[in-house]
Amino acid sequence: MTFRTWGGDDVAFLWEMLYESLHVKDGAEPFPRSVLADPGIAHYLADFGATTGDDAQICVGATGSRVGAAWCRRLSLVDPGCGYVDDDTPELGMAVVAEWRGKGIGRRPLEDLLARNPSMSLSVDDENEGATALYRSIGFVPVGVVEQSTTMVRRLGLRRP
Repeated sequence: MTFRTWGGDDVAFLWEMLYESLHVKDGAEPFPRSVLADPGIAHYLADFGATTGDDAQICVGATGSRVGAAWCRRLSLVDPGCGYVDDDTPELGMAVVAEWRGKGIGRRPLEDLLARNPSMSLSVDDENEGATALYRSIGFVPVGVVEQSTTMVRRLGLRRP
């Protein structure tokens, strides 16, 4: 695996990863792909690279195909995301291609992204225990709950409970 900073030719892959990042509860039907056009989803990547602070890290497999990504974007109180905490804290999104999940490759792009953006927030479905454990292991702490999702934040100097 190689890990690299994103480029303009990665944006289509980031959209694929945004779709993959949408947690589908056990036994439920996957979301229709049209969900990516919903403004509450699309704002995570619409015109990615045009907003100050847009950043992503890409994981590329041995064959040259992209297999995972972590990205972040600052949203605002006017158009907050699910994990919004304030205008200065970028929200994190990440996903790994289905056949590569559970192999430990999601951690590295996330850690690389956090090295450049040490404060981030996110929202994770409470049923997604693997993701929650990963986020906690690298310093994210819960700061709120909305329905069945927990908002977590990672900031330099923030002590883990």
